[in-house]
Amino acid sequence: MIYRLIPHIRTPEDLGVAVLGSPYASIVPVMPKNRIDRAEYGRKLAELEGGLFTPRGYFAPVKNERGKSHA
Repeated sequence: MIYRLIPHIRTPEDLGVAVLGSPYASIVPVMPKNRIDRAEYGRKLAELEGGLFTPRGYFAPVKNERGKSHA
């Protein structure tokens, strides 16, 4: 299996912010982004991806075009 390391993401909240953006950013102005718990979102996303938070960053399996992990 192939993994990627994202060094600047070390916590579930870091992952939530990386995916959703800051609650104050205006990527999707209609969406009430300030009501989304980024830490909870990051925890659930890591669980779904099979990712792991480490002091060196976030490790997650690399997906192929079909959304499956490389074996």
